[in-house]
Amino acid sequence: IDQFNAIESAGTWSPDSKRFAFDVYEKGRSVLMIRDVFKKGKTQKIKIPGVTAFSNPAWSPDGKSIVVTGQVDGQTDLWQYDLKSKKAKRLTNDRFSEILPTWSADGKYLAFSTDELSIGRGRNNGAWQMNLALRDMASGDIEHIDVFPGADNMNPQFDKNGNLFFLSNRD
Repeated sequence: IDQFNAIESAGTWSPDSKRFAFDVYEKGRSVLMIRDVFKKGKTQKIKIPGVTAFSNPAWSPDGKSIVVTGQVDGQTDLWQYDLKSKKAKRLTNDRFSEILPTWSADGKYLAFSTDELSIGRGRNNGAWQMNLALRDMASGDIEHIDVFPGADNMNPQFDKNGNLFFLSNRD
């Protein structure tokens, strides 16, 4: 392992709390590490196909997949890695940046931060702002949550009742 940064990418617990997944940097690419916390020395090392740089893994509530923020050819999108088939699926594919994914408890939605609304509106004080969005995992439809225009709205998290909390730099 060449680099590990817990501040920029914290990792994610499996739904049964027996495994912990986190990303590291090794030999010029990102690697997903899955550590069995109860079996000493049992660690999986996964290279996500086609995604050499990624961060912020989010384990699905059904335990079958992990979504990451991946960068391919300079484009930042969300990717879903299927733990059984070992295949990656691009969930977003556009010129906007989608980062910091998190699942709803029922697995129906994926919340994330994106600069899409900001790109459409223009820069605020010389910078692009991040807003929130929800992806319906069944249909693939994305709904933007336009709250606190001009502020960065980051790190969305669902509570057990489905409410969405997030950090914002709104004054």
